[in-house]
Amino acid sequence: APLATAFGLARLSWQAEGRMLEQLAVYTAASGGEFDALEVAALFRISLRAAQQRLELAVALATRLPRTLAAVKAGRFDPYRASKIADATLPLSLEDAAVVEEEILDRVEDMPAVKLVRVLRRIVARVNADALQALHEQRVARRRVDMYPTEDGCSVLTVHGSAARVQVAAKRVDAIAYQLRDTGGADDRTMDQLRSDVALDLLAGKDFQHAKITVQVTLPARAALGVDNTPGHLVGYGDIAAQQAVDLAYQTDATWRRILTEPATGRVLDVGRRRYSPPAALRDHLHAAMPTCTGPGCVRPAAQCDLDHREPFPAGPTDEHNVHPACRSHHRGKTFGGWRVIKRGGILEWVSPCGFRYPHTPEPLTHPEPTDPEPAPPL
Repeated sequence: APLATAFGLARLSWQAEGRMLEQLAVYTAASGGEFDALEVAALFRISLRAAQQRLELAVALATRLPRTLAAVKAGRFDPYRASKIADATLPLSLEDAAVVEEEILDRVEDMPAVKLVRVLRRIVARVNADALQALHEQRVARRRVDMYPTEDGCSVLTVHGSAARVQVAAKRVDAIAYQLRDTGGADDRTMDQLRSDVALDLLAGKDFQHAKITVQVTLPARAALGVDNTPGHLVGYGDIAAQQAVDLAYQTDATWRRILTEPATGRVLDVGRRRYSPPAALRDHLHAAMPTCTGPGCVRPAAQCDLDHREPFPAGPTDEHNVHPACRSHHRGKTFGGWRVIKRGGILEWVSPCGFRYPHTPEPLTHPEPTDPEPAPPL
């Protein structure tokens, strides 16, 4: 049956992932460096945080939960559920972790992850009553806010924090959304749309009244004049619809920084400015020409990056040919972690300590205009 075949293939993939985690643990044990995650992120084409999490799981399974790793390698369950066992036993001693592993291992195959987490919490509390509080404090210490783009001009904002506070915040959003619906203020919006609008109004301020913002958007002049609908570019996100770019550019509380692009290629030629010193002018030009970190697969906006010298200063000049944006992790990897950045024919290339090469070619901010074909010679 197709479904049984699909599940069999899933088990094969779990086996492969188990062996992959085992090899990552071997790599980390041999290297043991601060910059291991940079190497893994570049090679696997994943984010630095995802690489760190994958390495942490590999090490936890190999050193603390060997039977769990063996079960994943045998295809009994997936690495995601194995990660829940690793998370739950994080504050425990090796002996207590082994007790929890022994009790849960034969039950994991029949449990979805959400039920597994609840059962693990109960077992951990029984094995070590103080462990739950220690685990909670560790998690709260790692609270954060994440933002990442999705598609079609939208993004997702996630808030990681205390479960009690997050529940209160979610219930407040719900209460306001229901009040709007019940008092005729929904304007034909669904409850999901109302919740999204309410949450963003609370955080960003309705019509941006809470903060002065600067929106750096790029769009061809003809799109700004409404002549055509060539997509624009929003720094920190990417291509957006022309009308959305125009709407952002003309927000009353926003500043539209003009970016001049070459029509034939879409590359940045100049960034509009009035009173900037040369270093600031160079920074603005580089931020526009290279909108993100130049490190492998990294999409951190250039405005949140360091401006790194490819050839160290003062031997290397401070100009657009020798300076490029690099997030703090990639900057440190180049300075202290054995990474190198070379330039080949105008293209930056990052070379990892393991010898893998990752060229970086900045994407054009606007879509290059098609060139007219040369007329055919007369017969």
